[in-house]
Amino acid sequence: MRSIGGIIYLVIGIIVAASKHYLGTIDGVGDIINLLLAILLWPLVLFGVKFNLHLGGGGDKNDKALGSLLFGPPLVYGRAALTSVLNRK
Repeated sequence: MRSIGGIIYLVIGIIVAASKHYLGTIDGVGDIINLLLAILLWPLVLFGVKFNLHLGGGGDKNDKALGSLLFGPPLVYGRAALTSVLNRK
């Protein structure tokens, strides 16, 4: 009985996620996580909660993605350090 209830719960989650356009284009890891959250937490989606994680790929280029916030400054610093080392002669 538990497995049937779980399957019904997931099917309802997929239907709700599809109706709220979470099954559209999936461009990155953030979209996959948004989809999984929408399927697993579909009652929240019905109450108006919108999952909107940006972890790279897709989305607006002006959005600050979590990946660029975490890895952006170290990469900029590393590039500047490498450039200064290579320019020494």
